[in-house]
Amino acid sequence: DLPPHTTNNEIPAHYFRNIIVSDSHRLLYCYIPKVACSNWKRVLMVMHGDAADPWNIKTPDVHNRSLGYFRYLNQYSPEEIVYRLRTYYKFLFVRHPFERLVSAYRNKFIDSYNLTLFKEMYGRHIIRKYRQNPDKRSLRTGEGVNFSEFAEFLYNSDPEFMDWHWKQYDMLCHPCLIYYDFIGHFENLYEEADQLLNILQVGDKVKFPKNKTSSYKRPTKFLAKEYFNSLSKEAQDKLYEKYKHDFELFGYSMQDFL
Repeated sequence: DLPPHTTNNEIPAHYFRNIIVSDSHRLLYCYIPKVACSNWKRVLMVMHGDAADPWNIKTPDVHNRSLGYFRYLNQYSPEEIVYRLRTYYKFLFVRHPFERLVSAYRNKFIDSYNLTLFKEMYGRHIIRKYRQNPDKRSLRTGEGVNFSEFAEFLYNSDPEFMDWHWKQYDMLCHPCLIYYDFIGHFENLYEEADQLLNILQVGDKVKFPKNKTSSYKRPTKFLAKEYFNSLSKEAQDKLYEKYKHDFELFGYSMQDFL
């Protein structure tokens, strides 16, 4: 929990922007993009009575804050934040940092349904700054960012201004400040999801949805290895240094991907 000496005025509310609050279940979930957060939000919506079947909920809806399905911890007063952090059950799920970065890269720069926004927001900047002799079309469209360019962009980025999809776990969920009761791992997603739902005593009411395309069963780790082995040793080391705290906090190793 918060250190005993922490006062209400010392709590920066923006620390808690990624923590979803379920007052009815006395539960806090810190979501990390690219670590099954869409499906965990679906589960919470079923628990809250906003849907009967997780698969009836469209992915854009679970991430649209304006729809008001969730309240976030930063929306509470300092006193209410302290109370919930000290008394509610808190959980998050993590994933090997390198595998998460590959998933984010492929989702935001390769997958056809998700291209335009991230090309415009990041692709043009990455190409302009990290590509030698870019052509006019790529500068205009932001298309064709390769993984090496993406990696260079990451390890040169200010952590405070990184996009949520590749921001460090430590910056999103602050595990050194907050004591989490349950830390699950993407590598054992279904087993640990069932375990957690049983701990929360809702396993008979909602099941964690298994991805219909079986993407969690695909060898994403092997795909990530291919991407990282395409980088220079210098780039690999710089990227590791950028995410070193996440590796150390959650027991992951760089050697798994080399």
